[in-house]
Amino acid sequence: MNKLAKNNKKNLVTQSNEISEAAYYLSLKAKRVLWMCFSQLKSSEDGESAEFTNGEFFVYVSDYQNLFGVSTQTASTDVKAGLNEISTSSVKFYPKDGEYEEIERPWLIEKAAKRGRGAYRVDFNPRLVPYIVGLTQQFTMFYLHECGRINNSRTIRLYENLCQWRSSGVWLVTPQWLVDRYKLPDSQKDNFAEMKRSFLEPAIKRINKETPLKVSYETQNGGNKVDKILFSIIDSAIS
Repeated sequence: MNKLAKNNKKNLVTQSNEISEAAYYLSLKAKRVLWMCFSQLKSSEDGESAEFTNGEFFVYVSDYQNLFGVSTQTASTDVKAGLNEISTSSVKFYPKDGEYEEIERPWLIEKAAKRGRGAYRVDFNPRLVPYIVGLTQQFTMFYLHECGRINNSRTIRLYENLCQWRSSGVWLVTPQWLVDRYKLPDSQKDNFAEMKRSFLEPAIKRINKETPLKVSYETQNGGNKVDKILFSIIDSAIS
């Protein structure tokens, strides 16, 4: 068992940008389990190479407990719930090329448990493996410990996308893109003021407090409504 230790900088989470840009919603428990799988990928620091995997990963309750500072019982409950959620969920891609504009695939084909040992094996859908490994050589990378204290799943998704653009320092996106990809609630779909109040402002505040990124944003109007959001990103770990 390869222990994942809290604050261990070897816990680099690597995922292709197609995963970062896909549409899905997972709870915090499920998202953490997903991280633990992705962090098992071996890749270079610059993301130019990755060791291929057959989609088989191992999840240990003890690792979850160490990483996220919870009790053994809580870790056991969270891992089981997270895996159950992932096994019944799917992810939707929006290919830039090809015949289809949307493709939806389930995350897993199988999960197996050794509950007495707090160990699980999960087998990802083979058609997702190229995206997980990042064979397109477009990577979003961050360290697992960077966002371990963030306790909101959509805030984590925003953090992943900001990491994708951390080297350029800017990210331009539409409110509708955020609604579609993050599956934001109906109250935020046509009401940017509500999106700002209940999602953007608290999410950015949390990211600025808990991660190496320092983020601000400004809006651009088209007619009488906000049609673009320009994020400015400073990575304090390298600045």
